[in-house]
Amino acid sequence: MTKAYQESSASTPMFFVLFAGVDPTPWVERLGKTFDISAAKGTFANISMGQGQEKPAEETIEKMARIGGWVMLQNVHLMQSWLPQLDRKLEVCSETADQSFRCFISAEAPPLPYMKNMPEALLQACIKIANEAPADLKSNLTRAWASFSQEQLDECVKPKEFRSCLFGLCFFHSLVLGRKRFGAQGWSRKYGFNNGDLTICADVLTSYLNVSSEKAAVPWQDLRYIFGEIMYGGHITDFWDR
Repeated sequence: MTKAYQESSASTPMFFVLFAGVDPTPWVERLGKTFDISAAKGTFANISMGQGQEKPAEETIEKMARIGGWVMLQNVHLMQSWLPQLDRKLEVCSETADQSFRCFISAEAPPLPYMKNMPEALLQACIKIANEAPADLKSNLTRAWASFSQEQLDECVKPKEFRSCLFGLCFFHSLVLGRKRFGAQGWSRKYGFNNGDLTICADVLTSYLNVSSEKAAVPWQDLRYIFGEIMYGGHITDFWDR
């Protein structure tokens, strides 16, 4: 992200091609913190595009261009009729924008190679970033474990139990994502498993272990139910998939 940011400018948006299991929002938020850009300070806006969001998005772009903030427009492929206006709005705002202004855009790739869901002019103006989820188990496991910093590993009062369970979680997460490559034999339909499921489960694990006393037994069954039936199981709609 840092290298990609160095190539961007107030007039060069960054365009993320979305793949299953990959969410670029945390990358942008972490990068923003290094530049003192955050939603709490009013210098970062994250808008999930949908019907009725055209006007708020345009107003936010104008505001951030004026104050030098960052704006992230997610899932713009859902707003194909509005995209030419977005292209023009970014072009106009970039002429007078503060040099700190950045616009981040995310959209899914079209389902078939010959299809288009983004204007060519907008794509040409952007820096394109694609981060496809790895297909094999080892790469998925490496990526899942890399989501946690050393500080997160050390902050739990039961480090041994925490790391053991976290590794199990990462392995489980990798298996869940890996099944997608087998089509209907893996999952009967496309489920939206992503890195957010893993990080939320890790937060729950940390909370559970921190509130229990040092001598108390780890509530493995409770954690297993929360992770399997609620967090990941909440995506599942098919009985055999569950």
